[in-house]
Amino acid sequence: MLKNILHEASRFKTNAIRFWNWRKKPFPRPRLTLEEIITEKVKINELCSDIINLSFVNFPTTPIKPWERRIVGKTFFKCIFSQETIEDFTFNNCHFTECVFNGAKIIDVEFHDCTFNECFFYKTKFTSTYIDPRTLSFTDHWHWDKSNVNLGLYQSLYRNLKDIHQDEFAMYADKKFQFYRRYQDLRGEQPNRTKFIRSMFFDYVLGYGYGITNTLVITTISIFLFALLIDGHLKDGSNYLEAFYFTVVSFTTAGYGEITPLHTSLPLVLTILFLLGSVAWCAVVTAIIVKRIVK
Repeated sequence: MLKNILHEASRFKTNAIRFWNWRKKPFPRPRLTLEEIITEKVKINELCSDIINLSFVNFPTTPIKPWERRIVGKTFFKCIFSQETIEDFTFNNCHFTECVFNGAKIIDVEFHDCTFNECFFYKTKFTSTYIDPRTLSFTDHWHWDKSNVNLGLYQSLYRNLKDIHQDEFAMYADKKFQFYRRYQDLRGEQPNRTKFIRSMFFDYVLGYGYGITNTLVITTISIFLFALLIDGHLKDGSNYLEAFYFTVVSFTTAGYGEITPLHTSLPLVLTILFLLGSVAWCAVVTAIIVKRIVK
């Protein structure tokens, strides 16, 4: 328990320092790339071991037998799949750790019970591919210093998943796309901290535009809060229940008129602001419902 608390405190401190130095880019460390280290090449249909380390993985361009297109129970560690055309393969229970898929074209592929940990997908194209985007995991430095890479990744995943009608997966990919776009606003070529904060507010309050539950909670809180503020400032309203009734009637624009605010500055200003906010908020809620349910 204490170890977890210390870890989260350290993580928060690191993120706070990064946010404070939002214009400062990470110091480039000269080091060899995987392409410069790896020399071994293997063919995907000729794998002899269940664990493949530090290898260029090549995919055949000539016809192969159907069972050779089914890859089961393989673990790839720091392997290169860059610039490969991976077409009409099925991966079952495979695990990819720190692999590089830069510029790869993944077409008509199925990934079942697979995981991708810290893999690099720069300009990778997915077409008619079944993949659960929740199986991709990245540490914090990806959204602080490599947001542009994952921005393109989740955009490609979203389009691919919408095309094959995997709406739940597509929604998750869209949320991650918006998440990385927020950090691109902070750490990209044209950083804008105000836009970052505005985007973060949108993400958490509206659930990336999908948060029906978020909007219901905020609506409920707003109604109870306004009823609390307007209580005691109503004509013919003597208790909180009547203030709550007035709030609900006003929010829903029913406006029966049997209870009205006092004609003094404070209640009139509060009511005007609440009514204007209600109209705008109803439009937002409608847009979220359409995006989440209709689409």
